[in-house]
Formats: sequence, C-alpha cells, structure tokens
Amino acid sequence: MRGTARASASFPALIFALGAAVTGCGAYRKLTAPAVPYDTGTMPRAGQVPDSVLVAQLRRSGLVVLGTPVDRVSEEGVFTPWMQLGNKQTWYSVRVAVEAVAKGNLRGAKTVDLGFAPLTIVNTQRFSHLAEHEIVVQYPETQSPYGAWGGIPRLYAGERAVYLFRKCYNCVELGGVPTRGPYYKASPWVAMSWESKLPPEEWPRIVRLLNDRKQSGKERKT
Repeated sequence: MRGTARASASFPALIFALGAAVTGCGAYRKLTAPAVPYDTGTMPRAGQVPDSVLVAQLRRSGLVVLGTPVDRVSEEGVFTPWMQLGNKQTWYSVRVAVEAVAKGNLRGAKTVDLGFAPLTIVNTQRFSHLAEHEIVVQYPETQSPYGAWGGIPRLYAGERAVYLFRKCYNCVELGGVPTRGPYYKASPWVAMSWESKLPPEEWPRIVRLLNDRKQSGKERKT
C-alpha cells in the first residue's frame, strides 16, 4: 500500500516535470527560430518613385547595380543573435550576379565586412567562389514593419532588379562571437529603403540621373 501511495504521489510530480520540460523546449525553439518575415509588398513600379527621391537615394548609395540574387546563407550567430525576443530579425548574406554597374566598384563587395573583428574569430568568406561579376551583400528579414530595419526590401533569388546598396558603417553588432569583448560591429552593404530595389526598366533613368550629377560636378567617384 505504501509503495502504491508513493507512486501515486510521485505521478503528478512526474507529469509536472515532463510538462515543464516540454514547455521549456518549446520556449527555447521559439527564441532560437528564425524571424517569420512580414509581407514587404511589391517593389515600386517603373516611374513611381520621383526623380528627386531617387537622386537623394543615389547620393547616399555607394554601389548601384543591375543584377540578380542567386544564393543566400543565414547569418545566424554572426549578425543574428542565437536567441531573440520581441520583433525578431534574421540577417542573410546574398550572392548577387551583376550585369551592369552604374556607381561604385564590385571589388569592395567581395567579402562580408565584419568591421574590426579578427579573422581568427569569424571568417569574412560566405561562398566558396565568387565570379568576377558577383558580389556579396546583406539584408535582414524582420517580423514587423516597425523598427530600424522595417522598410528594407527583401532580396529574392532570381528577382532581377536595380539595387541601390549603401555601406552601413558599424551598424550591426556581431552576435554569437566566441569572445567577451570588445563588441565588434559589422559594416554590411544593404539596400536601405523601399526605393532601393527597382524594376529593371528603371536602369536607363538611374544611369541618366547619375550622369546628370556627374556633369554638374556633384557626384564623387567611388
């Protein structure tokens, strides 16, 4: 009888322990799962963005290309912390095949810019081999349109477009780096706004606006 009573008494405790373990496992998976991105909508139609807005975007951009994303890798544990609460974001590095360059130099986007982080801690290479016309850029997927990265367009594999990339200096803190400090920050190439991804039909207008700036002496060589 005593053995039966003890077994009966321990059964609720066992159920509670199992429930806590399952709950904890579910919470851990939720914290470590990639962000479920919201619908960022379609890119602007040809001619939808005014010249004045494009000129401002072109002035801020360091690399303007016509190209197609062909592959991507997750930056979980480097740009993206292992565990996140609230409005999650998951960063990706993307390989882009470039057809034409209107501004900038492709050589400056061949590796991931991890700031001053030593190569012994994390590598800057993301793809085994890049062709001469290929570059590596970054973008975050976020669960909400609100926040610092809410308006950034997503880069889809196979989506040919005009991309206006900006070097975001020291703007992403590295996460998961096996060191207690200093807290290194990366400087990724990012299409920073909704107007930074345009349909291919906009390429002639982009080239014209840049040429107009060069002729007026306002565009610097980069």
